[in-house]
Amino acid sequence: MTLKYNPSNNYTPRSGGAFILPSLSRSPMIRDVWADNLEEEFATIRSLLKDYPYVAMDTEFPGVVAKPVGNFKTTHEFYYQSLRCNVNLLKLIQLGITLLNEKGEVPEHCSTWQFNFRFSLSNDVYAHDSIKLLTEGGIDFNYFSTYGINVEHFAALLIGSGLLLNPDVTWLAFHSGFDFGYLTRAACSEDLPEKEEDFLQIFHGLFPSVYDIKYLLRSTERSYSFGLDALADALKLRRFGTAHQAGSDSLLTGHCYFKLLRENFGGNPPVAHNGVLYALREDSASAATPATPGMNGNLHGFTPANMSYGAQSFPSAPLQRG
Repeated sequence: MTLKYNPSNNYTPRSGGAFILPSLSRSPMIRDVWADNLEEEFATIRSLLKDYPYVAMDTEFPGVVAKPVGNFKTTHEFYYQSLRCNVNLLKLIQLGITLLNEKGEVPEHCSTWQFNFRFSLSNDVYAHDSIKLLTEGGIDFNYFSTYGINVEHFAALLIGSGLLLNPDVTWLAFHSGFDFGYLTRAACSEDLPEKEEDFLQIFHGLFPSVYDIKYLLRSTERSYSFGLDALADALKLRRFGTAHQAGSDSLLTGHCYFKLLRENFGGNPPVAHNGVLYALREDSASAATPATPGMNGNLHGFTPANMSYGAQSFPSAPLQRG
């Protein structure tokens, strides 16, 4: 798999200054990014990255609509195949990234960028309950279908941003297999590979330094059954912005990581945890935990009941992401 930029005929940047960018986050620290301000905001991120090289990340996607068929020797094998078939079928809705320095401090005025991608309820596949939850969280899909970011244009800017392929940048996420699956597919402009080990090779190349907080919890006395909100409550951290939006979740993820380090690791993460995503192959304990799609799980506290594609509905599978 090679990194490449495939321009889309559907991308038509608007100009003239008459369009007012909608804000979904309800927080001055979180900046919404649409097609019109995509290049400007990437330039801002590039200018800050040297001083704020920690990137907390979260995504929002249209649920889980497919379950792999076959015999799977381990839970991580089933998890990856569930991840692969859904990521390859569905489209990314939102990406949130928050920049932090080595002390867990964020830039003044704006710490978080919420990228809103082009998504149409009329043309794209989704799980109905996932869209319902996102809508209740303040997402207006009319904006996304009209003003959303073209993912190929985003990928071209992402590759040149310094965020990828950079060992000096450390990515932070929570139970992040699907998050990095969507981001890897976007960056490479190709479907995820069939074999988990091939995906992990690509993933480690794009993201040389990664800490998954869900995996870090294994080395603490805290329960690793915590979801992000429960962990934040246990750490006595406040949420900024709107829950179930990627920007707010990424900001909370960054704050959780640094407070967890201070309280449990003396401020330094275990090197052995670097690059390990919870529930995938390199998580050697994953076979003992019920953390796989279709196994008594749910996504953000709900279980998708059906998939929609325009006016059609189909069965779908649940995912645990807590």
